[in-house]
Amino acid sequence: MPIVRTIEYTFPTKIIFGADVFNRIGEIAVEYTNKVFIITNGDVMRKIGLLPRVENLLEKSGVDYILYDNIRRDPENDVIDEVAELLRQSHAKLVIALGSSSVINSAKASAYLAKNEGSVVEYLNGKIGSDDAVPVIIIPTIPAVVQAFDDKFILQDSDDNIRKEFRNKSLFPLYTLVDPKTTLSLPLNYTVGSGFAVLSNAIESYISASSNPISDSSAVRAVELVGKSLKTLFMNKDDLTARSNVMMATVLVSLSLLTSHLGSCEATVLALSGKTNIYKNIAHAIILPHVMEFNLTVSPNKYVHIAKSLGEEVANITVVEAAIKAIEGVRKLLFDLKVPQKLSDYKVNKEDLPLISSVARRYSFLNYVPSPISKEDILNIMLTAY
Repeated sequence: MPIVRTIEYTFPTKIIFGADVFNRIGEIAVEYTNKVFIITNGDVMRKIGLLPRVENLLEKSGVDYILYDNIRRDPENDVIDEVAELLRQSHAKLVIALGSSSVINSAKASAYLAKNEGSVVEYLNGKIGSDDAVPVIIIPTIPAVVQAFDDKFILQDSDDNIRKEFRNKSLFPLYTLVDPKTTLSLPLNYTVGSGFAVLSNAIESYISASSNPISDSSAVRAVELVGKSLKTLFMNKDDLTARSNVMMATVLVSLSLLTSHLGSCEATVLALSGKTNIYKNIAHAIILPHVMEFNLTVSPNKYVHIAKSLGEEVANITVVEAAIKAIEGVRKLLFDLKVPQKLSDYKVNKEDLPLISSVARRYSFLNYVPSPISKEDILNIMLTAY
């Protein structure tokens, strides 16, 4: 009888999912404190009306707030340290993170630093602190933000421009409010890109060497939801059902990754986005089919399930032929959604790829990929995608 791998599943975050759950932020916050610290990108969130709504809902519930509204994409180390110090001095007992990945990661990092000594760069480079952080409520405004549900933050270390992660059990959010309506103002290219990132994360979780029945069930369902919804959003970006499906897929992927791991695509994308200007989620779309080709022979049966989930016909053909259909399904989706499929379309310098491959190979989650991968393999994947 085979030995079953030990699985540990811990998820203290309370998820509230649905249209208009955004409106509950005031009643939830007041249960914990009468003073919160909001972290967001004010330019964007004011323009689309979400920040004024949060402020109004808090005021109606009698909750005072302090606002830091200047988080930009990939903030510098000293910005995170500054926000953490402001949070520490405010004595706020709750953080509200409103926005996309940069805001969410910055909020979680600041919440941790507010209870721990030192600079964020120290923790990104191996320092270990206490199991304590200011509690965080997260309201994601795009799909594909796994950090809205898990126990880590990922930030670009501005000293060397490498994306690094820090993990601690105190970083599980207190609540994550997943309201598909918050994504209605998201431009089409961001919607498509983030959807492909969800798809990539789901596939990598599913084929990971650390996958298991718990992670598999969530990951396959996420593939199905994204596969059938992105085309709909491409035709009508205001379709709330399709947006709900993609946001639910994000939740499912996040749950899957509590017991599984990301892989070569995520590592390559993290390295690319740290060393170039390519948008991380678009990089997922470009790299994903090439990584799937690399892993084809070690995960053919799972690829058959992926193909089915993407709506591909796999009856009366061999397992290998059916597995290839999974890659074809991803490529068809890229073509139908008019996503550029080459790194060169985004002005990535070919000369930078060897360094990027070296950075990608440093990520520890590559210890769980279905097929061993070297930095030379990663380089070849990027060259093929170039």
